[in-house]
Amino acid sequence: MTKIMELRDRMIRFYSRYETYLFPVVKFAVALALFSVINKNIGFMDVVSSLPMALILSLLCAIFPVNAIIWLSALVVLADMYAVSPETALTALVLFAVLFFLYFRFSPKDGIAAVLTPVCFGLHIPYIMPVGCSLLRNAYSIIAVVCGTILHYFLGGIQQNAAALMRTAEDATSASRFEIAVGQLFSNREMYLVIAVFVVTSVVVYLVRRMEVDHAWTLAIISGTLIQIAGLFVGYLVLGITGKTLWLLIGGVISMVIAFVIQFLFMDLDYDRTERVQFEDDDYYYYVKAVPKKMVAVREVTVKHFGNTASMGKRIDHSRPVYTPEEEEQSRKVMARELDIDEGLLK
Repeated sequence: MTKIMELRDRMIRFYSRYETYLFPVVKFAVALALFSVINKNIGFMDVVSSLPMALILSLLCAIFPVNAIIWLSALVVLADMYAVSPETALTALVLFAVLFFLYFRFSPKDGIAAVLTPVCFGLHIPYIMPVGCSLLRNAYSIIAVVCGTILHYFLGGIQQNAAALMRTAEDATSASRFEIAVGQLFSNREMYLVIAVFVVTSVVVYLVRRMEVDHAWTLAIISGTLIQIAGLFVGYLVLGITGKTLWLLIGGVISMVIAFVIQFLFMDLDYDRTERVQFEDDDYYYYVKAVPKKMVAVREVTVKHFGNTASMGKRIDHSRPVYTPEEEEQSRKVMARELDIDEGLLK
């Protein structure tokens, strides 16, 4: 366990040191995954749905702020919707306007959550989004998850009815085309079920993880996972939706494991060393409960090499398991010379 904690601390220090260079790489990877999902599911326009175009757009997303991923992905989706029919593109445009209003009004800093939600749906682990956002962010973060959920189900409905929409575009009126496109939103009962369960899960996880009890994050993760599995399972039975139970269980377990990894990275507390402090000022009396994080101290020793001014004050990092033969040889030579002994005695 100590080795794992040391690895975690090194990863955190490494990312903190090179965040300027690593964050664009993360944005590029997330954007490429999102564009790949879009191209795979609704790649109706060949010009914008090719791999070279996805790479170019991902590079642009790596340069610009996170919200650029949302804007560029919306443009790609609108282009694909226009390839289906103009009415479908207009419906998508109105939907995006409403979602953008909700997103930028309540959770403009949660662009990653809005982008990752459709990607997680594609990986069958969307259940991590309400739990993860409530652990790391505030209660308003669920708005970004809801926007991503609506987008996923709308695009999924368009994909399933693409043949009917294209056929209708040739031999029916615009009213029929609008009816099919809008129906993907207002007649999708599964989408409303998932949104309701996600909202309840997010509220419960947020409230539980802020409770003043030991292992609050663990309780929040377990309760959130159970609420999602139980709520969706019962909802699927009531709505008569079949074929979802297996992926619900597998995705729920995987999402819970990911949530515990998030806890280990960001809130790994040592409850055995909990301290309670009391103090007062002129107006209040304070009761403070302090729970330290689990940290592994890195041992560093400053060694002076007498007679070798170029090496004075050199810092040796003892967190490394082994040293190079050159370092060991140089250390033996310096010590043998200063102690006036045979170098072989130090081997």
